Amino acid sequence: MDSPLNYKIVSHNLYRGSDALERFVLKIEEELLAIQEDLSAPAEMIIAPGDLKAYNKATECWICKKPFLKPAPEVVQKLEEAKYNLLEIKEWESCIKKEHPEKKEAQKTY
Repeated sequence: MDSPLNYKIVSHNLYRGSDALERFVLKIEEELLAIQEDLSAPAEMIIAPGDLKAYNKATECWICKKPFLKPAPEVVQKLEEAKYNLLEIKEWESCIKKEHPEKKEAQKTY
C-alpha cells in the first residue's frame, strides 16, 4: 500500500549486492584518481607584494621552524655552469641534426 509515510530517500549510489564492498572501494579509488587529476594541474601562485617580500626574506620554515638549507655560492656557480654546458650541448646536437643528418645516423650505429 502506497503512503507518504512509506517514502524513503535513497541515494543514487546505493548498492546492496554481495560485492558492495568491492564496488565501494572501486568508487573511492575512482574518486581518488579524479582528485589527484584536479590537484596535479599546475596553478599560478597568487601572492601579494608584501607577502612576496616576507617570502624572500624567510630563513626558516613557518611550519616546523627549521632553517632553510641554502646552497653555498660555489655550488650555485657550479650548477649555473653545468646548466650552461647542457644548453650548449643541446644546441650543438640540434645543429648537427639539421646540418649533418648522416653524422647523426653514424652515431647511432656505435
